Amino acid sequence: MEIYKVPRNEVQVRILLDDGRMIEGTLYTATVGPNGGPETVLDRLLDPSEEFLPLAAGGDRLLLNKGGILLVEIPPEAAGKTDLEEGAKEALVRVTLAGGTSLLGKLAIRMPEESSRVLDYLNAAPRFLPLLGERRIALLQKRFIVSVRGEAENE
Repeated sequence: MEIYKVPRNEVQVRILLDDGRMIEGTLYTATVGPNGGPETVLDRLLDPSEEFLPLAAGGDRLLLNKGGILLVEIPPEAAGKTDLEEGAKEALVRVTLAGGTSLLGKLAIRMPEESSRVLDYLNAAPRFLPLLGERRIALLQKRFIVSVRGEAENE
């Protein structure tokens, strides 16, 4: 019955779990999110009222505990408005996660000038934070970040 259908958007994601598995599937987000526009995957990850994330992976339907998610990769168009579009300071970094996964990307730092170092940003960031790459955005769970180092722009 069409009147009971919940409007939603489908986002193709790749999720790295703490047991080393990479799962590709579809995550469903609401057509209206907390900021009035469409809900983003990051909105969904940061929602404190949900500890589990529903994922459709092929014919399987899974409920993933957010606590076991190291990263969620999404296409740039699925991110909605990013902080870089609003004039945030960019920091090119290499992030190493638990298990050895290493990612190169940019952090979009929106902090007061006196506390706009990468260190300040990481300490103030919410549970998941975006790392902006050329062809993907990785939403990293902060507790699985082992190290962050600055990178030269020409690498």
